[in-house]
Amino acid sequence: MLNSMAGADMQMQARRHAELGLRWLDLKDGLFGQTINNLGVDNAHRVAAIAHQHGLGVASLSTALCASELEVGEAAFRRRHDATLDHVLALANILRPRTIRLISAVLKPFPGGAHVMDAVERDQPWVFGVYADMVDRIDAAGFQTLIENEPDNMILATPEGILRFFERVDRPGKVKYTWDIQNLWEAGVYPTLAVYRQLKPLIGCIHLKGGRTDGDGRKLVHASSLEDASWPVLDIVRAVVADRVAPIICLNPSHGKKPPGFDIWEVAQRDIAFLRQHVSATL
Repeated sequence: MLNSMAGADMQMQARRHAELGLRWLDLKDGLFGQTINNLGVDNAHRVAAIAHQHGLGVASLSTALCASELEVGEAAFRRRHDATLDHVLALANILRPRTIRLISAVLKPFPGGAHVMDAVERDQPWVFGVYADMVDRIDAAGFQTLIENEPDNMILATPEGILRFFERVDRPGKVKYTWDIQNLWEAGVYPTLAVYRQLKPLIGCIHLKGGRTDGDGRKLVHASSLEDASWPVLDIVRAVVADRVAPIICLNPSHGKKPPGFDIWEVAQRDIAFLRQHVSATL
């Protein structure tokens, strides 16, 4: 799970991971008041020491790299993110993650999911080269890249577009796709086994969140646990585990309206127990 789901401070986060029998940290925020993008080097050494103390490795540095608008143009986009990547790679040498996450870039005005990759290829084709360069830098430093979809105005908005994007970046073996199932659902793609099979060749990680609809609708409305979710959680997760496509399965906090008393840490514990009971006792 994202580290900050386990508490407000790093010692608590690591202790709770270890107490649950988890072995890996996904580092995003809640790191001595910093995010992984701007974590200081001294604090990175503190994080590494705490993780080691509790027998934990680092699965991913969940950066926000590339999560900005393409309309600024290539030069400005690179200026915004290249320096951050320099810093993140320095942190990676301390924290030794298995992967480093990039985020889908933002397209405004947004033409709708079915047309977004057409617009990118027509108007902003340089973006594929930017991602390819970042993947090459991360690979040269000894790490694998994951690229994740977010829900709003992101260029990774449909399975077809995601497949086209990875084909244009053209770095097989160096980069994989993080399928944030709820994020893609919010972008308009309801989670099904058919969607999973379409994305399966690219997947290197899945992010799990619950989420419920109202009535028989397919639009996300309410936050929920995985057990109470409106999408076929067990069908998809069992397929992912059976196919061995995602060495990393990471819990994230559910989006949607939260009922009174909704507690992210309590829900995370229930989600872990639910997955262990119904998917695999080794999770």
